[in-house]
Amino acid sequence: MQLPEQIQQVIDRQVAAGLVASRSEFLVEAARRFVEDIALEDEIAAEANAGIADAEAGRFVIIATPEDAAKLHERTMMRLQSRMKADQG
Repeated sequence: MQLPEQIQQVIDRQVAAGLVASRSEFLVEAARRFVEDIALEDEIAAEANAGIADAEAGRFVIIATPEDAAKLHERTMMRLQSRMKADQG
């Protein structure tokens, strides 16, 4: 595989610095990270789509005052604590 000179230089610097053992190891690690990034992008898109669906279905909270924010925070923390207790026991 022929890589652009700029990329080859970056790889060579990483190898010379001892951060990777070889060009091949660098490329394997780069490919692994790229695959992880793709999976993460898919997760983010799924969460965004779920949020959009919730908003379109009217499942949202309007926070107009500091008191609204405090109430939401309190409800959220109570749910979190409940989930953590359930996970422990």
